[in-house]
Amino acid sequence: MDLTHHFLLSMPGLADSWFEKTVTYIFEHNDDGALGFVINRTAAITAGDVFDQLDIECLQTSDRQTNTYEGGPIDAERGFVLYPAPHGSIGKHCTSGGHGVNLSGSAEILTLIGSGNGPERYLLLLGYAGWDAGQLEAEIADNAWLTCEAATDLLFSPDPEQKFDLAAQSMGIGDFSLLSADKGHA
Repeated sequence: MDLTHHFLLSMPGLADSWFEKTVTYIFEHNDDGALGFVINRTAAITAGDVFDQLDIECLQTSDRQTNTYEGGPIDAERGFVLYPAPHGSIGKHCTSGGHGVNLSGSAEILTLIGSGNGPERYLLLLGYAGWDAGQLEAEIADNAWLTCEAATDLLFSPDPEQKFDLAAQSMGIGDFSLLSADKGHA
């Protein structure tokens, strides 16, 4: 099972956990584990705060006001930028298995965004989510997550409050609250 470029929607069984009502984008998944980012939980700081902390000039008011996201509970002080691949690769980067999404942990991309020469659409994430080999598969089997293929437009949507419901609707789920936390197998 390769869940690269998929969304994980947290099931009701994850209520009262760090992942409650989250949509997580799986950037990479292989035999060694998985790397993902929560894309619908905004952080307490804006992109402007990050530019200021790193002493990077940002000319665009709209970029300064852009949300940052709590990408996951691991390394919450470490920053990442997800952006559409057509912009090209910037700095140290990875590409999500040819799915049109790049990842950078380099300040170079923030400098380009601040100067108006970076990608127009991006997510600035603090921290990440990670799973060891077989861990994510076991959590899915344990009814912790629902999965669906990621939609790039939803990934980069500027409205974090709607991402969970829109991802659920893409799976044909109209009211996610009606799903049970109990697991079962047919």
